[in-house]
Amino acid sequence: MKFIYFLGTLLIVVLSFKVSTAPDMSGQLKEMDIDKDGSISLEEFNSITLNRFRLIDLDSDGTLSKEEFLASSNLRFGEMDLNSDGILKRREIRKSLKQARKDKKTNDIREKKQPKPFIKQ
Repeated sequence: MKFIYFLGTLLIVVLSFKVSTAPDMSGQLKEMDIDKDGSISLEEFNSITLNRFRLIDLDSDGTLSKEEFLASSNLRFGEMDLNSDGILKRREIRKSLKQARKDKKTNDIREKKQPKPFIKQ
């Protein structure tokens, strides 16, 4: 059971692959706080971890092979390797992180512009 929690934490780290700064961490914590009560429960943490696990489990067999686990890392590496030379340079990392922040802001703005439903169910 401890291995599952370790694996979940490792998956979160691998998928996030961001330089941690205070504003980014608070944003990630807000995303994980599903019920918006200001804290992350074990159920919320497990839900996020399970969803990320399912994204990596390409054949949906409930286990991660080495290839599945590394595929997401290789994909992210490929996205960051802007000149496709197989080496990540500081400039490429900074540029891809800057683009990711820009994309996140754009998505947040789009979400905020959507009107809330008039009638609550």
